[in-house]
Amino acid sequence: MPDIVSFGEPMVEFNAESVGGPRTGSLFSLGYGGDSSNFAVAASRLGGRSGYLTRVGADHFGALLQDLWHSEGVDATPVIVDEPRPTGIYFIVRNGAATEFVYRRTNSAASHLAPDDLPHGWIEQATILHVTGITQAISQTASDTVFAAIERARAAGTTITYDPNIRPRLWPLQTARAIARYTIPLCSVALPNLDEGRMLTGYEDPKAITQELLELGAPLVVLKMGSAGAIVASPDEYVSIPALHVRAKDPTGAGDTFDAGFAVATVEGRTPADAALFGAAAAAQVVKSLGAVDPIPQRHAADAFLAELQQAGA
Repeated sequence: MPDIVSFGEPMVEFNAESVGGPRTGSLFSLGYGGDSSNFAVAASRLGGRSGYLTRVGADHFGALLQDLWHSEGVDATPVIVDEPRPTGIYFIVRNGAATEFVYRRTNSAASHLAPDDLPHGWIEQATILHVTGITQAISQTASDTVFAAIERARAAGTTITYDPNIRPRLWPLQTARAIARYTIPLCSVALPNLDEGRMLTGYEDPKAITQELLELGAPLVVLKMGSAGAIVASPDEYVSIPALHVRAKDPTGAGDTFDAGFAVATVEGRTPADAALFGAAAAAQVVKSLGAVDPIPQRHAADAFLAELQQAGA
């Protein structure tokens, strides 16, 4: 059985290889995305026993995703093939310094996830359940599945990590904010990035953001701040994780890899601060290349990068 389980909407990615996208005839590289799927793959590459649940269409893209999980060692036994509905896809288009995501996901198979899809014992036997705000946003039944999973995890004593992953394109900000603020106290660890922390609290200062989320009821807050590092805050401590300086090319999937690194290190018994540092080291490798999945490092590469940073006094 997997130690770290997640579920949500996977997608096949088409990533523009040059600035300008289709208007200038750019070629697109095939890749994979979807925050929960990125997390599952990253958890496996970083040394965890990862399991994943979703619905995929009975189409070419669904088959590609199932091949991906198999090749990455992700236990995708619970995945359901939804015959009448398509697998979601998206395009990454670049226009100068701006990156645009163009989605084709309406009525996707994954948006029809429902609480009855959760396999018996899957959450209860795991160490960590990872849930995200995007899964809550894609449909009412998917959101219901998140809350059903949280309820089962809490009853079993399974640690719950939650990345609000707020996407205003998917639902109104007020709705996203209300749902995320309701969800955070139900979970063990909140993993927002800085922009999401600002949206959730109305504060600009990282310390004020973490304090507000702790007062809301989060037992532990890990605030991801990209090139500015991270903060790990609980009622008893406030730890700053240093910035890890790399030449960033594409931030896609970095937050998901951070979450996965944090989860893997937590399962291994590391402190929250050490787990966050490992997550940051893994995420720093992702931003150096294009795409959400291809740049995710293997465990030995993440360990080596972290060792180099520690030797240099980062």
